[in-house]
Amino acid sequence: MNLIKYGTVATVMILSQNASASFWGKVKNAFNDCKYSEQEYQETLQFESLMTPKLPEHFSGRFSERDFLSKSWMRDFRYVIVINKSEYGSLAQTMRVYDNGYLIHQTKVSTGREGFELRRKNKECTGAPAKSYWSQTPTGFYTPKYLSKDHTSSSWDSDMPFAIFFDIDNGLALHQVHSKYKEHLGSRASGGCIRQDKETAENLFNLVKETEGAVVPEVNIDGTPVLDGQGNVKYSNQQFWTNSRTGEVVKFNTFSTLIIVENAP
Repeated sequence: MNLIKYGTVATVMILSQNASASFWGKVKNAFNDCKYSEQEYQETLQFESLMTPKLPEHFSGRFSERDFLSKSWMRDFRYVIVINKSEYGSLAQTMRVYDNGYLIHQTKVSTGREGFELRRKNKECTGAPAKSYWSQTPTGFYTPKYLSKDHTSSSWDSDMPFAIFFDIDNGLALHQVHSKYKEHLGSRASGGCIRQDKETAENLFNLVKETEGAVVPEVNIDGTPVLDGQGNVKYSNQQFWTNSRTGEVVKFNTFSTLIIVENAP
């Protein structure tokens, strides 16, 4: 009976051309062993959480607009984007965008849930990540590595429009929030990425894209500038990332954009 029922529903959805990704996920899960028993869940959760390290936090300080004066190299970025991932405080779960040192936009965002995400039971299943991890948005200073206008997450099987990837190792990006999660903006609700409303995500994507190829300071993830042999700040229009699994070195263009993630109640 179940086979007939799901087959009938699937046929109707195909003909309607309105089948959603979430619907197909439910259909796929119905035909696979995707649900943990209570005992399986507790045992797997305990083991995976102990074996999965948390991501390091790289910046314990707090951004101040005075930094544009005390850190002159920061003014050489056209845009500075400040994300406050704190759970509490007047600026908690907000994003501030500065253009040449002037605040041009402030809005609510959602950063990582800061919890443990248990992997899907089988690789064919949906609705959970492919592998277990801690859903953190780690603090630090980042620069965009690449932009993807119509990106789809392979981990969560979900759309990530207007994605600005800044942490490739952990697959983290700023991107548009899915419509069903809009009400969660202003709270910790994502799998680690930084969610924004549609208008903000699209506008920010276009602003950052226009700065591609700019010569900008090289910045360490802890917020200190990279210095050359003479002790001067290094500038470049290229950046490199090493794949930790394959050792492959990938070259990206630069963008005149600095992304700061802080945890400042």
